[in-house]
Amino acid sequence: MTATKRRQLRPHHYGAAWKVAYADLTTAMMALFVVLWVLTQADVRLRQQIAQYFRQPGVLPGGAVISPYANELRSRTPKVVTRELLVAQGQGEQDLFESEKKAIDQTLARRPELALLRDQVIVQVTDAGLSIQVVDSGHDRLFDLSSARLKPALVSLLKQLGRQLGHLPNRIQIGGHTDSRPLPPEVAITNWDLAFARANNARRVLEASGLWAGQVHRVIGYADSEPLVLEDPFADENRRLSILAERLDPLPAGGPIALPPDKLPGRAG
Repeated sequence: MTATKRRQLRPHHYGAAWKVAYADLTTAMMALFVVLWVLTQADVRLRQQIAQYFRQPGVLPGGAVISPYANELRSRTPKVVTRELLVAQGQGEQDLFESEKKAIDQTLARRPELALLRDQVIVQVTDAGLSIQVVDSGHDRLFDLSSARLKPALVSLLKQLGRQLGHLPNRIQIGGHTDSRPLPPEVAITNWDLAFARANNARRVLEASGLWAGQVHRVIGYADSEPLVLEDPFADENRRLSILAERLDPLPAGGPIALPPDKLPGRAG
């Protein structure tokens, strides 16, 4: 047999590289089927958390997804995470806000220490986010006239809201509002100063009660520039605190629009 024929009969050795590629393909397919199975068993909130995980890998204890605003969690320095943050965007965020609104309503209904202000809290899911307004009903339960000191019932409410809103990934706005009555001449501040001081005091309570670091986006003093009762700038309800959990994603066209409540607390009709 010639040397040419011996070379033709020699078996070819392709190596085992194909086995590695096949194993990778099998693993990927198995992972795909597991994810598909989980999606068929999950509710809307869990589906949104799974989707967010693949956008920003990283899981907190308990299976919650790292908030995009918790920048300190991205640091190389090890940190202990003590709170779960619920993450949802798009329609999932809308469902999350609706769920949080229901939870706040239930808390107001069952906590006896909050009963005093139960009828003075307006919670709405709006096109801007989750809106919470604590309005004055003329009984001076929020703060004394011309004073920025928060009364005990309001402090108790803010502590509870801080614990609940701290589980959201959304940034928080806090606003202070007054009516159009001018302050007495002996008071050396304006309604702008008073509105901001009340909002800033509310911020301190919320941050101390559960909001995560950096969650407060802005604190605003509105004075009487955005009355709740447009036809009566002196109405008690115009004196209020407003808290907004801002949306992460804008609403699609045709989303819900906030409307004034049919019945404001403490008013007939």
